[in-house]
Amino acid sequence: MIAIFNSISLLRVRMSSVHITLFTRIVNQLFVLKHWFVLIAAFLMSACSGVATKPAENIQVIVPQSIAPKIVDAVSLKEYHRAITLIDNGQFAEADSLLIKVVDKYPDLAAPLYNLGVISESQKDLNGAIGFYNRAIEVDKRYYLAYNNLGVIARSQGEFDQALNYYRNGLSIAPDNPELHYNMAVLNELYLHDYKKAIDHYERYLATVNENGADSPDKNVVSWIKDLKRRSR
Repeated sequence: MIAIFNSISLLRVRMSSVHITLFTRIVNQLFVLKHWFVLIAAFLMSACSGVATKPAENIQVIVPQSIAPKIVDAVSLKEYHRAITLIDNGQFAEADSLLIKVVDKYPDLAAPLYNLGVISESQKDLNGAIGFYNRAIEVDKRYYLAYNNLGVIARSQGEFDQALNYYRNGLSIAPDNPELHYNMAVLNELYLHDYKKAIDHYERYLATVNENGADSPDKNVVSWIKDLKRRSR
């Protein structure tokens, strides 16, 4: 993330696609070296996107530990953080301009590319979003938030097998990411009709959310699990 984990409410819309779309930011590693800052950017989840019709998914700022730190000058780092604030406020045009400046200077950073994808998606430019998410993955193969959002877009376009592969790729990198499990569950339940797998991923979603400090289980998901177990007997 610096993408932001849009963890707004995860509501399942049975008719269309779910994208976790507002951002709750987690900035992972900033080191100060004299007048330089180290930015390790990777996204956690949602980014802006991800589940059945796109009620709300999550964008996150994540830093894979295996990725070497990138040195970013103070001005660019400030512009990047300003862009994230603008995205949070829905000021996409200004955020887009700032992120493009950062990408022009640091084309090998995944986080700015990912957030440009989030902006494109918010503006209904899915082809543009796909391009930026793929570029983020090209520079950081472990950027699982991009896989999550690509899966959401593929699902919304009826490419269910492709969506499945994107989610699988994301989970191979981040096996405990709740948004990926949630989106995988929705895909299996509503589109692939594999209720056993849907139950498994819903339960793993609840487990990871609870581990992250949720006050109580998501009652909607709990009821969906009960319904699926009844239907799959």
